[in-house]
Amino acid sequence: MLDGRRALIALFVALSLGATGFGLAIAQEAEQELPPEESEGELPVRRRAQLSASEQVAEAQATEERGTQIGRRVLSMLDEARRERDIIRVTCLNDKLTQINAHLRTLQSRRESLQEAVNTGDESRRNHEFTVITVLGQHFRTLEQEANACIGQDIFETGTTRVVVDIDPTTPEEDLVVQDPGQPDVPFIPPPASPTR
Repeated sequence: MLDGRRALIALFVALSLGATGFGLAIAQEAEQELPPEESEGELPVRRRAQLSASEQVAEAQATEERGTQIGRRVLSMLDEARRERDIIRVTCLNDKLTQINAHLRTLQSRRESLQEAVNTGDESRRNHEFTVITVLGQHFRTLEQEANACIGQDIFETGTTRVVVDIDPTTPEEDLVVQDPGQPDVPFIPPPASPTR
C-alpha cells in the first residue's frame, strides 16, 4: 500500500513538472508572437516597464484620476441605495467604497514616492513604485466591477402574498377525542450486587 502511494505521488510530481514545462514553452512562443507596438487599449504589462520616467508619472496620475472617478461613482450609487433604504446594497457598496478609498490613499503615497524616485534618479525604486501603482489600477477596475454587481434587497422581495388552504375532502368533520394513555409501565431492574467479570 505504501509503495502504491509513493508511485502515485511520483506520477503526480512528474505530471506537474511536465505541465509546467509545457506551459512555459507556450508562454515563450506567445511572447515571441506579440507585435512590437500595440496602438489600442491599455499598455501591456511587458511594455510598462519600458516607459520613461515622465510617462510613468503621467500614467500614475491617470490611474489616480480613474480611481477618483470610480470612487465618486460608487459613492453616488451608495447614496442612491441609502435613499432607497436598501440595507443589503448599502452594506455591499460601503465595503467597496472603503476599499477604493484605501487604495486611493495608498496610490497617492506611491505616486509621491514615484516622483521622489524620478527626482533622485533611482530607476529600480521608480520601477517598483510604478509596478505597485499598476497593480492598484487593476484593483480599481476589479472593485468597480464588484460594486456594479452589488445586489439589493429587491431580489429577495416576493411582492404581495396570499395564503391558500386546501382541506382534503376525506377529512372527517367531527372533533376527534384523543385519550390520555397515562404513565407507561417501565420495569425496574436493580443493579447487580457485585461487578461481574
